Amino acid sequence: MLAAERHDAILSLLSDEGRVLASDLAPRLGVSLDTVRRDLDGLATMGALRRVHGGALPTTSSPARFVDRRDIDVAAKRAIGAAAVDLVRPGAVVLLGGGTTVLELARALPDGLEAAFVTSAPDVAVALLDRGALEVVLLGGPVNADTRTVTGAEAAQTLHTLRADLCVLGACSLHTEAGVTVLDRAEAALQRTMLERAARTAVLADASKLGSAGPYVVGPAGAVDVVVTDRCAPAAELAELVGLGIEVIRA
Repeated sequence: MLAAERHDAILSLLSDEGRVLASDLAPRLGVSLDTVRRDLDGLATMGALRRVHGGALPTTSSPARFVDRRDIDVAAKRAIGAAAVDLVRPGAVVLLGGGTTVLELARALPDGLEAAFVTSAPDVAVALLDRGALEVVLLGGPVNADTRTVTGAEAAQTLHTLRADLCVLGACSLHTEAGVTVLDRAEAALQRTMLERAARTAVLADASKLGSAGPYVVGPAGAVDVVVTDRCAPAAELAELVGLGIEVIRA
């Protein structure tokens, strides 16, 4: 089998099965384990998959820039945001990450809700200010033009002074093995601190975000308490999340 044929076969299996293991691919393709590893490394370099220990996962298809994601799957994001509103209890202290789906949650909050929100996203902070009796804190620091979120040591230091009831993140990808991942290293670092400073964590992710992996890890899937997704989410992916003890809400 030629290298190009092996690459096509690997990507086809990855699409069908959601993950591939090097030890399984070698006998299926009739080549050595070293050859399979080189194939996987080459496909990862081309951006066709995400290399992980022992195999590979699908790479996320989510655009890196906030402005490019804003008009994608808007209906699903609004439904997810509305379904996540019930996670926010009156009087709670809530950490909100950035992203277009978290922005829809901020827009869906009922008028008059009394709660305190700390966010790394200026767009989310502005949306919160329109909702009435909310306390809104925007973390300080440099703003990433692509993700439209604040990053850096100043924001992390502020988070270390807090103990929140809930953290809500909009992941670029969520996979039971790769965990919660995003496309930007600095954003991953700050979201990791958010996750650590909250009693519970919810991830908002439409169907396209499940079962894939980005380059920077926020935390393991087991650190997530609730996943809010849409009705197009594949049953197999949801079953794996439930198997980890994660509550799944389908909008």
